[in-house]
Amino acid sequence: MSVRRGAAPKRAASPESSEAVKRREVAEARMYSVGGDLFQDGEKFHWKKKEAQASAAGLSREDAERRERERRTEAMHEVERLNARRMQRERERRAREQEKAHAARTSESAATDWAAKEDQFHLEQAKLRASIRVRENRAQPIDVLVMHWMWARPSDGASSDEDDGAEAELAEPTALFSSLLPTELAELHQDIQSFVQLERDRDAIEFWRHMLIVCDDRLRTQRGEASGAHVDASIVAETDAMLAAKSADELYDLQCQVRAKLRSGEPLDVEYWESLLRRIVVWRSVARLREVHARVLDHRIAHLQRRQRKEGRRQQTEMALELEEHTPAEAQLHETWDADMEPAPRDPGQLSYAERRLPVLTVAEQRRALVEARRRILRAAFVPRRRPRDEADAQETVADQMFRIESERALGVEEETFNEDVSLGAPVYQWQDKYRARKPRYFNRVHTGYEWNKYNQTHYDAENPPPKVVQGYKFNIFYPDLIDSTKAPSYKILREKGSDTALLRFSAGPPYEDIAFRIVDREWEFSHRKGFRCTFERGILQLYFNFKRLKYRK
Repeated sequence: MSVRRGAAPKRAASPESSEAVKRREVAEARMYSVGGDLFQDGEKFHWKKKEAQASAAGLSREDAERRERERRTEAMHEVERLNARRMQRERERRAREQEKAHAARTSESAATDWAAKEDQFHLEQAKLRASIRVRENRAQPIDVLVMHWMWARPSDGASSDEDDGAEAELAEPTALFSSLLPTELAELHQDIQSFVQLERDRDAIEFWRHMLIVCDDRLRTQRGEASGAHVDASIVAETDAMLAAKSADELYDLQCQVRAKLRSGEPLDVEYWESLLRRIVVWRSVARLREVHARVLDHRIAHLQRRQRKEGRRQQTEMALELEEHTPAEAQLHETWDADMEPAPRDPGQLSYAERRLPVLTVAEQRRALVEARRRILRAAFVPRRRPRDEADAQETVADQMFRIESERALGVEEETFNEDVSLGAPVYQWQDKYRARKPRYFNRVHTGYEWNKYNQTHYDAENPPPKVVQGYKFNIFYPDLIDSTKAPSYKILREKGSDTALLRFSAGPPYEDIAFRIVDREWEFSHRKGFRCTFERGILQLYFNFKRLKYRK
């Protein structure tokens, strides 16, 4: 068998040589030079069969090498382009990741700022509610603690306004804890925890944490949970008596000594010393709260003194202006005392029982009592003056209270206020000569919603709902001053021909006039499961009803 000239004889390719060829191709594709090949293969590969095919096609060796160089150059350019595009994609990916991370950081920062602003808003609202309740003499335990902290920090503006509890009685916080019931103490514990979470000021957080420690101790005491189960109660009482007389700094030094003793490894009663350490922590918080209370008293005294000086200057100015209006001749006029100006003496037998029980004083005794009362006022550090209640609050009637309670209730999602009554003219009542007729107070609601019948389902959807229709009413009529409370009020429906509405008239008897409302004239649901209610309790007539929903069947 003859072998063609120029062609290399065929040999069985070993696995080692084929693996070397693959490594060389990979190295060339990655632009590795032969000398700098990672695989240390310095032998140049010649493709004998391809060279033979080129020679058979009439290509010279130089043309074949030139084509090979062009192919290699094009392949290198292609690899460079691919590498450039890969690097560009990598840069774009890194830029996207950086932009995404920046957006996430910005969003997180905005969410943090929003959460901080929300907490600050809730904190300010809580302080404002506490100030209002204290000013209106309906303060809760947490309100007293809030006012303590506000007065402990006059820079916060608590003492700049006269209405911020300047005249309220702020007892020591530890005494406040002792006077509460277990349920009130548990509620106060939750309120204190909310302030610990909302506060951002370090001093305020420390103040509320001291409050929380003392409140926890009072809760455990009321629940019967002793601080040391195996420590005698008399020893605990002696320990509390000893710790109560120490200041906060002395308690801190004692706390460090007890901790060092527990860490020393000496043989000792560990349970006793741990119980002592817990009591030290509690009494240290009590000492801090007493310091805050003393600071509160100092600030309140200074504020009240400033107010009294300001009030005195104002009254002095008004008195000077009044004196300037009088003429010198009028200033010299005076009236002489006459015995006829005094009230005539009365026989003790003519006095009433209440008058006879009053103390009898001579003029000298009355004068001495007056002098002593003035001296007590002068010796006092400040004279708190109870703020008089507003006349509107003092004259609030029972009906006003009922109306306020009902109006403060939140409306439902599909409820609106309905407070438009219809005038009934001027009826004449048999009892109007004896009692003054008046219209009762009321607070009503109307229930509205959608009716998804076939027409509305065809022409409307959830995004474009149909018009709302009236589905029911809730009437709350207040009759707190009924003369005959044994007779319950009644209602009557007055229908009009050719009208889609009707009058719902309520009658209760003296001293209340009848009252009527115009409602939609539809059939009522009288089942309590469908929301019907007609009751009269504690002077409130409640009439709740919904309309029947018509269903059409084929």
